[in-house]
Amino acid sequence: MLGRVEAVLFDLDETLVDSQMGLAKAHERIVQLVSKFLRESGVQVDPKALGSKIRLLDDRMNRESRYNRDVWWPILADEIESHPIFPNGLIHKLTIEYWKAYSDYSPPYPDTVSTLTYLKQRGYKLGLVTDTDGTPGLKADRINRLAFREFFAVTVVAGEDTKELKPNPLPFLKASDMLGVSNEATVFVGDKPFTDIQGAKAAGMRTILVWRREWDSSVKADLTIKSLADLLTIL
Repeated sequence: MLGRVEAVLFDLDETLVDSQMGLAKAHERIVQLVSKFLRESGVQVDPKALGSKIRLLDDRMNRESRYNRDVWWPILADEIESHPIFPNGLIHKLTIEYWKAYSDYSPPYPDTVSTLTYLKQRGYKLGLVTDTDGTPGLKADRINRLAFREFFAVTVVAGEDTKELKPNPLPFLKASDMLGVSNEATVFVGDKPFTDIQGAKAAGMRTILVWRREWDSSVKADLTIKSLADLLTIL
């Protein structure tokens, strides 16, 4: 079904890295910091209600490909009943603390390293195509600290290494060009239909969706798998 395959490109978050706990810890940290700021301003807030607002905002911004967390927090403030104004120092602190908590609690999935090892031994060229975290250099730093970084011959941070974010095909095309492999012989593996699958399809690549959650998207991959280990029976 996939035809001739020479290269396999991967998304990072929620594809190779289990960010479920990291995301929860990041949201928890934002609740703590915002609640503290509001209390010091004489405003009381329900932490559960605030956490719900943050989760909904996170989903919405991801769907809109708006990754700069410094932009998120004024939007969050506007959704709080008292409409507080967050000072610039707090805004950037929220972003830094969000990503610190996220990174500290987002380990590789149990089958990430074994799957990458298998694919490497099979002779596939491997690459990583991921969107920027919004703060220049932050995503590259996270990638360089990955225990499995050495598996990838190329990495492309869309929005930094290319002007365009996913689902624009250019980040995907840049990765296959760097690998010296045709798009038709490249498979992309990702978890988000509306960025990963849509963008890779537009680049002429075969696509595999690793199902991590329901995104209610009409975009369909060539194949859908439940875990990375399923790639061992496909490639």
